Amino acid sequence: QTTADLEARNAFVREKVVQMLRGFPAKNPLGPVVVKTMQRDGYRVENVMFQSRPDFWVTGNIYVPTTGSGPFPAIVSPCGHYPLARMLPQYQSAYLTLVKSGFVVLAYDPIGQGERRQFWNPKTNVDEMPSPTYEHSMPGQLQLLLGENLTEYRVWDAIRAVDYLLTLPEVDPKRIGCAGHSGGGSMTTFVSVVDERIRCAAIIEGGMVNRWPMKVVPWEPIGPSDVEQNLFPSALYGIDEFDLHTAIAPRPVLTATEQYTPAFEKAAQAVQDRYRRLGALEKFATVPSDDPHAWTPKLRLATTDWFSRWFYNRKGPSIEPVFATESPESLYCTPDGSIRYSGKRQTVYSLILQKQAQLPPGRPVPKTSAERETYRDEIGAEIRKLLHFRKSDQPLDVRHIVTTPREGYRIEKIQFLSEPGIYIPAWVFIPDDKPGVLPTILYVSDEGIEPDGMEFEGEEGSGLTHSVLDTLVREGNLVVAVEVRGIGNTRPLHPASDSCNEFGQLFDLETGMAYMAWFMDQSLLGMRVQDVVRSVDYVTGRQGADANHLHVIGKGMGGLWCLYAAALDPRIRSLISVQSLLSYRSLTQVDRYKYGADVFVPDVLLHFDIPQVAAAIAGRPLTLIYPMDAMKNTVSVAAAEKAYESARAAYEAAGLQHLFKIESEGTGLDSPEHYLSLIRAADAV
Repeated sequence: QTTADLEARNAFVREKVVQMLRGFPAKNPLGPVVVKTMQRDGYRVENVMFQSRPDFWVTGNIYVPTTGSGPFPAIVSPCGHYPLARMLPQYQSAYLTLVKSGFVVLAYDPIGQGERRQFWNPKTNVDEMPSPTYEHSMPGQLQLLLGENLTEYRVWDAIRAVDYLLTLPEVDPKRIGCAGHSGGGSMTTFVSVVDERIRCAAIIEGGMVNRWPMKVVPWEPIGPSDVEQNLFPSALYGIDEFDLHTAIAPRPVLTATEQYTPAFEKAAQAVQDRYRRLGALEKFATVPSDDPHAWTPKLRLATTDWFSRWFYNRKGPSIEPVFATESPESLYCTPDGSIRYSGKRQTVYSLILQKQAQLPPGRPVPKTSAERETYRDEIGAEIRKLLHFRKSDQPLDVRHIVTTPREGYRIEKIQFLSEPGIYIPAWVFIPDDKPGVLPTILYVSDEGIEPDGMEFEGEEGSGLTHSVLDTLVREGNLVVAVEVRGIGNTRPLHPASDSCNEFGQLFDLETGMAYMAWFMDQSLLGMRVQDVVRSVDYVTGRQGADANHLHVIGKGMGGLWCLYAAALDPRIRSLISVQSLLSYRSLTQVDRYKYGADVFVPDVLLHFDIPQVAAAIAGRPLTLIYPMDAMKNTVSVAAAEKAYESARAAYEAAGLQHLFKIESEGTGLDSPEHYLSLIRAADAV
């Protein structure tokens, strides 16, 4: 590799990072407000607010030397994932060490932290979320539905912080640095890659270990970091941690870690080699804290020394100066320490609400057969694109595992190929003494096969009544129950990394797998829809199955997988969706939800919502039973009908309004007896 090759690679990385961030908005007036000024020994502290977007306020503190001659070099400091953010004493200590050494420092609150927390009540001091990582991922995953991402919001806040520094007469515009710890270190990396006004960086315990290739060890937790720490689809471009660090070159970068490990040293060596190739070996350095994760005194001194070296051509202090940190309340920019409770300004959730209100784009109701076909083709094309759907043409390669006899029927336990290397388990329930073509049902549940496939309900068949699948087959139906990849017996052997609370789905195994797919520009949801379509291939090709009258029951997330599959595959004669997500907009209209990233589709609301997918199957029987809201509570019929106005209109235009049903009031609607009544009605059409 030549120097020219490396420079081209760095340019490619910078370009792709901006692309993955979805670009940046136009710059608005910052409208800064200095709320309070505190004079201290050798410096002053200003409580300052500025608008990174119109009426979207960033709260912070600026530390300005009052001794020495300016203009001074300036450091912008994104914060790590702590509720108090810039007000944390260890962080204040870093800022004070820097300002005492002749640096202007602008520290600001990230979205979801400090005065920008969404779930902290200043009156009760109660925080409804376990940590800032939840404050990030909760809105951040919603933004993906809208074609946005929280990483861009966070990076843009930092860029606008630099803009604000450049308005100050005390600041030398040619000596701007960036230093952040932990999640703030990750943000320092991203910002330094895309904003070359940053001439020097200190990435303090912000991650240096490469992601790729992944080493997946059974029984070890797999779960994602909060959403803004991830760039999708970075794996597709081969962009890893050392690429990001190298893309800052030849500007100076200090990378700190808790302690040296083989993985850290390997990545650091790769960065060092690239700095050497650029003739800038001395501009990359690493330092261990030899302490647990924190911006420790050793690392604070290393940070100050690094900036002193490159901006003053001298060493930094060998010991921290004497100073006193401030109370959090004295650093507030708002009366009670909360942008949200000040009630006057935009928050990330108010911006989400505003954008989702205009989405998805309106579509004319198809009124003729030709219009319905065009509508289905258009929606189908968009589903294929957004879900990265690719139907395999490989033979199914059916494997028979075992046949299990039961009273009145038998179960063939099989596997078949969804795509090369991915086998789908299935149980085929076959009534005894029922030759010929049988009424056929495909059953897909997000709980897998066993909970509904035992002879009796309950764990290990310990209930008093026959199970769902047992009842369906006893009524003379051929029933095929499948487990899509990652569900039931194909669930990976990994515990969740952080899912022991009400909103643990933000960091569970399912969300981790969804993120892995997004890194590769793929979709876990799309893969599972493909598995359903391949299940249709198997069922319709099986001897004794009624290929012309295939009825599908989807439960939980299975209802969503099957709805997408029905929009793509007309062989599905009717669909019963049970306890499935009402719509993506139902998520974006609230500030909390219990769905993981496994049902999310980036950009989806720029194109369609789940009701528009339902409209694409107008003409075939569709029943929604107990549709669920964002918190997985049953939605009333009236509320569901309002959400599904487009689907209702499409069925009415076809003169088939009786084929579209929403049922959520009453008990027993999710019983096998009710399923059978719906299937018989569908067959009678």
